[in-house]
Amino acid sequence: MSRPIAVVVSNYKDLDDQRSRSSGNFSTVWFGTCSYMDVEVTVDGVIDNDITFGMAIDISNGEDDLKYNEVRNGSRLTYNGSNTFYICNVHNPKLKNFMVRLFPV
Repeated sequence: MSRPIAVVVSNYKDLDDQRSRSSGNFSTVWFGTCSYMDVEVTVDGVIDNDITFGMAIDISNGEDDLKYNEVRNGSRLTYNGSNTFYICNVHNPKLKNFMVRLFPV
């Protein structure tokens, strides 16, 4: 695979004082050409197919914009470039933090 668009580590549960957010903001802005992003999810360096999550865009002083839902390892997402994406709505039966890598397609 090529160099990832984004690499983010997410908590396995909501962050303190958050309704559904489990990661900090990260960027998907890509300076090459791509139409899609392929998702890789790992726990302790091993691919995990059981974790699902959403990805939303943080909107300052407004309602955040949920762009993707039920994302998992192997998902192919339509490319959307933003500097304020975050992981949300996590379902993680392993109860461990996990890493998400997004690759350009």
